[in-house]
Amino acid sequence: MEELHRLPSLDALLTFHEVARRKSFTKAARALSVTQGAVSHRIKGLEAHLGQPLLHRTSRRVELTDAGRLLADACEGALDQLEDALRQLILLSDTARLVVSCSPSFAIRWLVPHLPELQAAHPGLDVRISADDRRVRPGRDGIDVCIRYGPGGAVGVDELRLSVEEVTPVCSPALRERLRTPADLARHTLLHDEVLHGHPGRVGWRRWLDEAGVQGVDPDHGVRFSHAHMAVEAAIAGQGVALARGILVAADLASGRLVAPFDLHVESGLAYWVLTPRGGVLRAPVRAFREWLVGAVAGGALPVRG
Repeated sequence: MEELHRLPSLDALLTFHEVARRKSFTKAARALSVTQGAVSHRIKGLEAHLGQPLLHRTSRRVELTDAGRLLADACEGALDQLEDALRQLILLSDTARLVVSCSPSFAIRWLVPHLPELQAAHPGLDVRISADDRRVRPGRDGIDVCIRYGPGGAVGVDELRLSVEEVTPVCSPALRERLRTPADLARHTLLHDEVLHGHPGRVGWRRWLDEAGVQGVDPDHGVRFSHAHMAVEAAIAGQGVALARGILVAADLASGRLVAPFDLHVESGLAYWVLTPRGGVLRAPVRAFREWLVGAVAGGALPVRG
């Protein structure tokens, strides 16, 4: 009885995990860089230790017994937890490193211009920015913090909304002279971004024009861009009127590179969120970056109207 309560060796469990996952002694041996005979020996020892078969062996395939399925599920969860813990320990050993994942638009239009402020506030921080739209989970995939645009409600992470997003048309100062009322948009190119196109919380040209009570303007005409920063750059260049999120154009409105020709700012059902690993104690660089980010957005992300 005491023998059954003693845990099998980690080598035996890892070997069983590979066999169960790959359904093959040969593939498991290759993955573990051991001989097929060593794999067979470890499995036989594990079955002897537990007093019951874990695998059905055929000439072509390996199948799990009921006991094998129970142990395979337990191994999968336990090894995932162990991997997460080891990853966290590695991250903790590199106390100054911080990897931030965000969309290209947020990186280009907000984060990169504000990096000098971050470096001044935290000069020892080693910041690495991964600008893409992949869905990654902070605490995994080598990412410490994520900044994402959307409706919120991310699963398995802690999230904090950075701001309430208001959307309004923006254009170059030269173009502003020809936009006296929203109805004048009928004579200008509308610039669209396709981010979360079709989401009910999104504010597109159709919704903004409806809120403005404007008729006679085709909300679908104009030029479409895959990312918001491309539409903003086109507006700065005088190529048309973009419907922009406040956080992405705040600096341009403040400097006069862009103007908001109309007073109507429509609140979006989407927002920017900062995502951090759920539970446990956050690493010092993660806490410092999140606190700085929230303060910086609150202090300078609202649009200047005019």
